[in-house]
Amino acid sequence: MASINGVTIAILLFGIGLLGLILRRDLVVKLLALGLVNGSAILCLVSLNARRNSVPPIAHSLNHAPYVDPLPQALVLSAIVINFAILALALVFVMILVERYHTTDSQRIEHEISREEEER
Repeated sequence: MASINGVTIAILLFGIGLLGLILRRDLVVKLLALGLVNGSAILCLVSLNARRNSVPPIAHSLNHAPYVDPLPQALVLSAIVINFAILALALVFVMILVERYHTTDSQRIEHEISREEEER
């Protein structure tokens, strides 16, 4: 039985998230799809750096096992924090748009904005 590795799952999740961003009109669903794309990028970074039988770089090993590179772990941690901030800010913008136009449909909001510009 073939096992599916993390990079394959990350590519699959990226594709699903990208389809959600392109095909869906609801802004909240688009934000969820963006979160899925971000999560897939993080999963890909973690999966590419995964090594079996490796030790932390501070440990003094006598069996000459390979060391784990801490840089991707720091990048993933930073990416998680930045993605959370981006999604929180985008959700605030969606809330402002919903309060003004009373819908989460992106095409309807675009139509309302173009109608407002024509009235000026």
